[in-house]
Amino acid sequence: MKHFSLLFFLVLCITACEMAEQKEPAKAHSFLAQDWKQLESFLTNADSENPNFEKIDALFETFIAQQQVVGMSVAVAYKGKLVYAKGFGYADAEAKKQLQPYHMLRIASVSKLITAIAIMKLVEQKKLNLHDKVFGKNGILNDPMFLKMSDKRMEKIEIMHLLTHSGGWRNRFRSDPMFKTLEIAQYMKTPPPADLSTLIRFMLNEEMIAEPGTFYDYSNFGYAVLGKVVEKVSGKNYAAFVKENIFEPLGIHYIQVGHNQRKNKLLWESCYYDHPNAPKRISIYGTGDSVSRAYEGSNIEVMLAAGGWVATASDLLKLGLAVDGFTSLKDILTPESIEQMTLSKKDSTENKVLGWRQCDKVRWWRTGSLASTTAVLKIHKQDEWAWVCLTNTGSWRGPYFVYDIEGVVNRAIATLRNKKEATQKNLFINNR
Repeated sequence: MKHFSLLFFLVLCITACEMAEQKEPAKAHSFLAQDWKQLESFLTNADSENPNFEKIDALFETFIAQQQVVGMSVAVAYKGKLVYAKGFGYADAEAKKQLQPYHMLRIASVSKLITAIAIMKLVEQKKLNLHDKVFGKNGILNDPMFLKMSDKRMEKIEIMHLLTHSGGWRNRFRSDPMFKTLEIAQYMKTPPPADLSTLIRFMLNEEMIAEPGTFYDYSNFGYAVLGKVVEKVSGKNYAAFVKENIFEPLGIHYIQVGHNQRKNKLLWESCYYDHPNAPKRISIYGTGDSVSRAYEGSNIEVMLAAGGWVATASDLLKLGLAVDGFTSLKDILTPESIEQMTLSKKDSTENKVLGWRQCDKVRWWRTGSLASTTAVLKIHKQDEWAWVCLTNTGSWRGPYFVYDIEGVVNRAIATLRNKKEATQKNLFINNR
């Protein structure tokens, strides 16, 4: 009887999921088997249907229409409780499939926060020091393929320099190498697109623009290298280390590794769209085809540690609440690690945050932007409100679109501050 009940329960869960997804195509990638146990906890838009939220819903509906966003997912928390989670627009515009809170979207550079947390985990495990050297015979990445370099100053690059975008890199393309994987593959005479090891070998034979640690220059490449550091120090695949040491302890199941091509999208992952009239790119796979920047125009897979994760808004918010320094929910890092990530130079007016984009007394936030998405995670430090907003559409405003998003979400939260009854329910099903 016990086995029959369990089987019956699983059948119900799977059936409910299929109904909610309106028969997601079978070709989509599936999760690992153990993730099926979470199907009963899927959030839908119906979970945030509440008269107190009608004004908020209207704000977001108007916003995506004005900004020509195909789909947007929003999650809001108060004092550690998920009080609102809703999708707007479409996860698949062609199929007219409504975006739901359980849909995963690319999070772009918010991925850097995940990588920084992984690095701090290794520090706490005493496997790493932030001042450890990355390259050279005595560096972490001392594999033979990485020992040839054009400038001896590269041997001075530390973990801290990569975390704070001060590695001192420069290259012949005078642009972000993570978006030049086709050109670098051609230059290095390897099959396109270039993998991360090829990108590192390429950059080690390029110029340095400055002494490591002396010049800030936002670097996706530096964070991609940190992903390789995590692998070398832990002895595990980067994604596997993150899942085992960060996501699983937090009960996070729906932050996953993203892919370049639409045919390889994950089950319950949104489709992606570039903004109208956006320019095309040449395929990173070397086919010569003109493609959308949302697919095959950018190498999401090689950017994993810097910008390649996909997530539901609610699970990403749960991660943010696990490093917010508040006691409402238990943090995944020690208070000392969180302080170092957010206020790494107390004796200076300069605030070198690790993984975050900006941290001050008012807000901690991390933003991300690609041709196919805009992502924002924000912690209000004065009153414990927190939120995540993810879009499946690039904006002609580029990285400045995050400020438009911040404005509309702040207006939405303002409508809730005096409505205590709207903050009582906790949509986090499995609390820690």
